[in-house]
Amino acid sequence: MPPVVHGVISMGDRDLTRGRLPLGTDRWRTVVRPVQSDRRALPFAQARNTGAEIAAENGADLLFFLGGDIIPGKRALERFSDAIAAGPPEGATGPIVWQGPLLDLPPVENPALGYPFGRLAEIATPVASDPLLEPGQLAVETDWGHFRGYSFAMTVADFAEVGGFCADYAGHGLEDADFAEKLKRAGGSLVWVGGAASYRQPVPAPEIADELRIALRHATTWRARWAEDPDHPLFDRLLGAGVLQRAETGGFVAV
Repeated sequence: MPPVVHGVISMGDRDLTRGRLPLGTDRWRTVVRPVQSDRRALPFAQARNTGAEIAAENGADLLFFLGGDIIPGKRALERFSDAIAAGPPEGATGPIVWQGPLLDLPPVENPALGYPFGRLAEIATPVASDPLLEPGQLAVETDWGHFRGYSFAMTVADFAEVGGFCADYAGHGLEDADFAEKLKRAGGSLVWVGGAASYRQPVPAPEIADELRIALRHATTWRARWAEDPDHPLFDRLLGAGVLQRAETGGFVAV
């Protein structure tokens, strides 16, 4: 089935904002919507919210979020759709996030050819912390640290209920953890969906100076929102690298 509408979010791209679209977009109706950009980091959180708004405005009732380095499994959408249609499992309450297993791909052998899409499951390695579920099997996750903002599904109604991602975060850092915190405090649930697999391509690690800069900004936003310091692997990594330390009065400072 071809897409009903193709939504393009412009994060400071003047060509897109002016309607200069990539080749191929003439095959369907394309909606371009700009978001306020920050020169220091891209507004991924706001872009996600805007994409969800476009989908809802055009009749969608289910949202499927994917990061730029993620390849969905061939039955991921079907598994999510079936699980949501069947209703939440026992123990799941409030707004629900539906998440499938993640598998890590090796570096692509020939960039010109890309990955063999019919064999992704054969060459990828499952993330060790993900539960082993049969296709279609559901399980409620109690640890919100397992939430991944780059591969999950949610109904439009539940996404609206929780208020989407906090647009105060620019760049990648705590925006996913903040969304999980909102869901947790709203009495929501994280549900694993067996068989709704997605595949993560390897990407270069960010420069530690850039990571530190964004981490400090995000920590300030988190503390303002939740009145506590974030407990997140990003900060454990930067503390371990010796480029960050805890401030005596709370929060973090660069070393």
